[in-house]
Amino acid sequence: MRLVTWNCCKGRYEKKAPRALALAPDVMAVQECARPREDAGACAWTGENPNQGMAVVTSAAFTATPLPPLPDVPHHHLPYQVRGPADFLLISVWAMKNPAHPYVRGVFRAMQMYADAITAQPTVVMGDFNSNAIWDHQHRRSSSHSDLVALMADLGLVSAYHVHHAEPQGGESRPTYYHTWNRAIGFHLDYCFIPRQWAPHLADVQVGGYDEWADASDHRPLIVDVDLPASV
Repeated sequence: MRLVTWNCCKGRYEKKAPRALALAPDVMAVQECARPREDAGACAWTGENPNQGMAVVTSAAFTATPLPPLPDVPHHHLPYQVRGPADFLLISVWAMKNPAHPYVRGVFRAMQMYADAITAQPTVVMGDFNSNAIWDHQHRRSSSHSDLVALMADLGLVSAYHVHHAEPQGGESRPTYYHTWNRAIGFHLDYCFIPRQWAPHLADVQVGGYDEWADASDHRPLIVDVDLPASV
């Protein structure tokens, strides 16, 4: 199973999606894309702004059914029931400058609110978190990126990238975002958290290259391959 998350940096779905669909994802979360045409295939799109929303796209082997978000959950933390060779809850994330719960604080609050749902079945949380442990000092106590990672661990989730590459949070060697498209100003902001019991079955975790994606977005796709046995 291949999981992909990518912030496409605005633009028409029909223009941006084929770039990421060429990666052959089974389940893909795309942030910042415009509302697709009705003939876009297996794509569930959500957003208040038709020019900038969130899409979840599946291959023929999977379906992703949108679930009602919890009342008062921070915007852009959306649940989906995924069915296929593996069944799981997907929470698609696009952390934004929400006045009440900005950036990582919003993700932290959303995970607290979805805690019962997350622990009730295998869960994947992926998207643009807009956060990194290097900025922990900028956040109040108990709502930093490192606090979020600890909360995820309590919920039985681990970051696929960090498990596979054995790199610490805040010490990532592969940026997923380049500020102002500058190769010299890269940060790791996009994550895919998976159930801890899936971690031994990680086959590969990749980040799209700078040059390959420079014309499409300031973010790079995060690509997670999991070879799950039937019993997991």
